[in-house]
Amino acid sequence: MDKATLYKKGDMEIRVLRSTCIGAATCVVYAPSTFDLDDDSIAIVKNGQWDSLEKIIAAAQSCPVVAIEVYVKGKKVYPKG
Repeated sequence: MDKATLYKKGDMEIRVLRSTCIGAATCVVYAPSTFDLDDDSIAIVKNGQWDSLEKIIAAAQSCPVVAIEVYVKGKKVYPKG
């Protein structure tokens, strides 16, 4: 299983699968207040105000390698399954 970096705010949790991420940065395009790339061009979640849940899910869906998981109240909302 891929090691995930966890970010939590309120009822929402975002997990970035670091070894899966290829630095495509589509997440940054879809949710720029939430995502950025670190010095290794791997997705990270910013401190501060996050984008809406809808934008965060769109950002996760845009990832070509499905390196972002989104949970709300402990339930996985993206990806399904």
